This record gives sequence, C-alpha cells and structure tokens, in this order.
Amino acid sequence: MQIGRCWFDIAQAQLSNQDNDTSWKMPPAEFAVLNTLVEHRDKVLSNEQLLASLPEQTRSLASLEAAIKRVRFFLGQSALFIEAVDGQGYILHSKSTRATGFWALRPGKSMSLKQYSLLIAQLVLLLLLIYSLFEPTAKIFFP
Repeated sequence: MQIGRCWFDIAQAQLSNQDNDTSWKMPPAEFAVLNTLVEHRDKVLSNEQLLASLPEQTRSLASLEAAIKRVRFFLGQSALFIEAVDGQGYILHSKSTRATGFWALRPGKSMSLKQYSLLIAQLVLLLLLIYSLFEPTAKIFFP
C-alpha cells in the first residue's frame, strides 16, 4: 500500500520510506494504528475506533498519540497524509490535501481566500493612511 513516498507492507508489518531508503519493522501498536487507518482510508476514525485496534496491554490515549507520532515521524513528508480531525480522531487521505506553492506558505492557513484578501486590503489602506499623515519632505536643490 502506497502512502505518499512510503510503502506499507501489511504482510511483513514493515514501512519503507523511499525518500531516504529506510525500512522500519513496525512495533505492534504502530502497525495496528496504521493498518486500521489504511483499511478505512479517507474516512475519519474516532480515537475509540483506533484504540480498539491497539493491543490490549497498550490501550490508552497516550499510547495511541505516541504511536501516531512515531508513524508520522517515519513517514517524513508523507506524514501530511495523516490528519488529526479536531474532536473526532484521525484520517488517512488517499491524496495529499495540503496546498503547495504560495498558498501553503501564507500566514493563517485556516483563513479563506476572501478573509486573506480583506486582510491585505486593510494593510494597504493602513499604509495609505500613514502616508497621508506625513507631509512630504522639502526638496533640496543643489547648484
């Protein structure tokens, strides 16, 4: 199963990162979480659903979060495919949902294009107001 630039081998419980040519024999908790996310790709899974997939001795919210953190760390750039959904759980996307180029670098990534445009317009108006408050400097002529 391909996850970005990584390959998840379910039969061997192994995750291979093609960016840095490394492979990771996954511990049971990490394998269980990633396998459950892969089985329900593009669907939000609650923390309870993911907890149920963990081995019984490691079934806690802290171990779930730690397992997801370790999987994301190994995925590197491909970690963008795993998204935390506030108050609901996690989702593994089939395709990258992150913006690229200029829009990925803009401040306030949660702002809509309309809100961002309004902010820029307000900044331009503020600069015009400041410019209008100051008198231009006197011109000095040199002979």
